[in-house]
Amino acid sequence: MSNDYLSDVFGPGGLLQSRSANYEAREGQIALSRLVDQAMREGRHAAAEAPCGTGKSRAYCVPAIHHAHHRGKRVVVATANVALQEQLVTQDLPRLAEVLPWKFSFSLLKGRNNYACHARVADSDVRGELRGMYDLQDQIDTVRAWFRTTKTGDVSELPIVPAHNVWSKFAITADECKGETCAYRGECFSERAKRVANASDIVVTNYHLLFAHLALRRDTGQDLLLPAFDFLVLDEAHAAADIARSFFGYSVSEASLGRIASSVAELGFKRLAGELRLEARGLFERFATHPDVPRGGRLRHPGLIADDALQECIGRVVAAAAHVDREDNLAANTRATARRVARLAELAGDRIREGLQQVDAEKVYWIDVDSKARAVLEARPVRVDRLLHRQLFDPCESVSLVSATLATRGSFDFLQREVGLPDGALELVAPSPFDSSRALLVIPDDAPDPRTPDFPDAASAIFDQAIALCEGRTLGLFTSYRVLNHVHQHLRDCAYRVLRQGDLPRGELLRIFREDTSSVLLGAESFWAGVDVPGPALTAVVIDKLPFPPPDNPVIAALCEGDPNAFENHLLPRVETALKQGMGRLLRTKDDYGVIVVCDRRLRETRYGKALLAHLPPLPLTRSIADIPIHLFDIEHSLGKKEAYARAS
Repeated sequence: MSNDYLSDVFGPGGLLQSRSANYEAREGQIALSRLVDQAMREGRHAAAEAPCGTGKSRAYCVPAIHHAHHRGKRVVVATANVALQEQLVTQDLPRLAEVLPWKFSFSLLKGRNNYACHARVADSDVRGELRGMYDLQDQIDTVRAWFRTTKTGDVSELPIVPAHNVWSKFAITADECKGETCAYRGECFSERAKRVANASDIVVTNYHLLFAHLALRRDTGQDLLLPAFDFLVLDEAHAAADIARSFFGYSVSEASLGRIASSVAELGFKRLAGELRLEARGLFERFATHPDVPRGGRLRHPGLIADDALQECIGRVVAAAAHVDREDNLAANTRATARRVARLAELAGDRIREGLQQVDAEKVYWIDVDSKARAVLEARPVRVDRLLHRQLFDPCESVSLVSATLATRGSFDFLQREVGLPDGALELVAPSPFDSSRALLVIPDDAPDPRTPDFPDAASAIFDQAIALCEGRTLGLFTSYRVLNHVHQHLRDCAYRVLRQGDLPRGELLRIFREDTSSVLLGAESFWAGVDVPGPALTAVVIDKLPFPPPDNPVIAALCEGDPNAFENHLLPRVETALKQGMGRLLRTKDDYGVIVVCDRRLRETRYGKALLAHLPPLPLTRSIADIPIHLFDIEHSLGKKEAYARAS
């Protein structure tokens, strides 16, 4: 089978151009589509970097649809963020259904906690808890009204972004589900979405559900969460390894044991539930205050903290739940709750014991303590390459990994080490469709060394200058909240509206930033990717410093141990990927232009900084922040924009 059909779709005069006067054939999009088609035709794996603006989602969707229609293949597309999932099912796939001559079906499948739960809404205890949440009453009323009319129960359909403690009263996790004994199983939104997915050619999902599916298939040999599939596309694949570490690791907190205790009380063992809460509180307080366990520090000494009392209490919980399960005269859903309680309590006990004894040499364990002194026991596998090789690449006929930032130092070697990509995979670095000369890279001569005490003040001054020269319209990206808050305080008298991560929900901040086209937005880790603000509202991206992983990150520290080339093998590739992601926020369409300012002299002066520059997009570079208005004037003048003349005057 040839892939000539791709020219008929993407080429000049093709199906896409015939339906849209604004469509332009893009070299990178066609190259990516041909690569994915080849991988699917030949049963091979592929890795492709496709810069922003390539049109990568349609590039892989077209061959996926073609092979689904002509060969009866089912394709799963997994992404790292909800925005891309929504784009695929509300824009890209519906548009392709109108344009392409091949019939196909598609659906979106999310984790259970993304869907409202009828049993949860009907629970009288939950209704009582809602009555006490007076400060969130407007949100509660909105969700209640929506629940009465929704056909899907999908949280993304809500007109608001509900607070976590509101939505948790309307939805449940997979662990909390009563399964086949639930009185509302026939109405269940999650099960309905699963049935639709089972009948679909293209299934869009997220990484967590994909990895949960792989784990369950490994343990049972059955396809229980996702339908069986032939081909897999991993979009935003640069995030796959870290999400896999999160999924195949675990977290245990006092709150998670508290939820088990609530179920114990529901079974009628109120005193035992109180004892479980008490023992959990005592253990996690010791986690938070133990002198030999620094905040965020790794557990290195087995048995450093004793958990005997909690384990004894968990044993009594498991025994009590097992007793309830053996009572034939009890309702089926009560016995199902008992089985669930026993399983979750036993699992929590095993995980706490494993972490405190550091049982698995291939995992790293640590105690995380938040600003309110609440401790969480964390565990992550250090490497996931062998696991993904066995569970992802071996069973699947063809896996295509795609991202705007996938290659590092011009190769896919780092990706291969991280995710276990087999040898012989097809590879592509697609060209950018944008004119890189429209973005000026500024590394000011007075950029400070981030390791010096005066860095926050010096960075604040650079932010101040850039914002003034760009008349607001600035996205500030930070590697730490400490510097973010320092800059925010410095900008308190700024002439432009300054938005800060944490002051409002992320979606609301981005909405205001887009609409108030002279505003400034300051954000940390989650704003380095997934921010899409085309047009004049985003003219400058200012980065505080090179995004090295935190030195106390337990996983990175474990990866680096014993590797004499750890800086080159593990740290620099992560810096390059994050830096490309951050810089990629600027040019989102062919009409965009602006400046990228990096307040870190190491990018220009160190050997590794120069190596990073060599693998970043080829932008014009200056050492003077005073060149910003000149660059903007030149671009705006060439476009005939009135802003240029205002700048000149």
